[in-house]
Amino acid sequence: MGFPAKVISKIKRVATEQLAGSFLGGLTAKSIHGNYILMYHGVNAEGGTRFNRRHASVACFKKQVSYLKRHCSVISLNDFYEGKFDSKKPNFALTFDDGYLNNYTYARPVLEQYQCPATFFITGLNEAGDNILWADFVNIASVLTSEDIEIESELFQKRGNTYYSKETGKSLYEVVKHQRADYAYKLKVKTAFAKHVNFENEPAIKEYWQLMDDRQIAETSKSAFVKIGSHGYYHNNLGSIAIESATDELRQSKKYLENLVQYNITQVAYPDGSYTPGLITAAAQMGFNVQLAADHYLFNEKPDNPLIKKRFGIYTIDTCLNQLFTAIKNAD
Repeated sequence: MGFPAKVISKIKRVATEQLAGSFLGGLTAKSIHGNYILMYHGVNAEGGTRFNRRHASVACFKKQVSYLKRHCSVISLNDFYEGKFDSKKPNFALTFDDGYLNNYTYARPVLEQYQCPATFFITGLNEAGDNILWADFVNIASVLTSEDIEIESELFQKRGNTYYSKETGKSLYEVVKHQRADYAYKLKVKTAFAKHVNFENEPAIKEYWQLMDDRQIAETSKSAFVKIGSHGYYHNNLGSIAIESATDELRQSKKYLENLVQYNITQVAYPDGSYTPGLITAAAQMGFNVQLAADHYLFNEKPDNPLIKKRFGIYTIDTCLNQLFTAIKNAD
């Protein structure tokens, strides 16, 4: 009698992970060359994908960090920018976007256990009086409701787990990221969904969206292995708004975070990797000497640009080591 299809599938996935672990573990120094900045988001108890694929399980994250510590050199972002690399190993810097509470609860203890430096990039939403990133709100609300959503007389209808404009066919994500990237429009999006769904008091969902409060940010900043950086003020796509507004947002974010952590904020990760060439210069002038995009450059800067570097995202799309392997493979 043959094995059931589900058992065969599981065997294949485990074998693939073991093969990747064997390949990476045995040949790291010889076959993987270069220096990489990894981009994480959330680390929670289960690492589920019900709402998005941005949250790794704590067990998976621990496995990845353990692997990196054994076979690679894990360095701070400042050391990465200063070129303080181990010439005999691939070098990695770890970053976390968005400032989730689960970074405080799960990620920080793992970083401290393995003595791995990382930067947490945090928005100014606490000071703005908000408590949830717009993308998380839309991700979760889009799963929990199927009602049509109307925003400024434009009707959005659900297909799959994504809302699309009935008029233009564009997804709500595309509209918010590129056409209406201002914070005022984001508030209208939340208001429209809030008429049909309310999930903020559901404990099982909180790990997917809850942010650190000011006290937790300040406490985290005191860790020997965590630096705090800016992730914008409102989590706007800064390349999609006027440069004056984008510059003001970085300035607001810098001031807010410096008041909390009591040291200079010199690192910024642009939300969604969105920026303009002019903003790079403006950010450098206000003291951001470490600037990060996402998995790609919007303006195809040279790889040796001293002001901005790209990162490679870790997403819950495969088994633990394969997630890491995929990020490394995409970087080549």
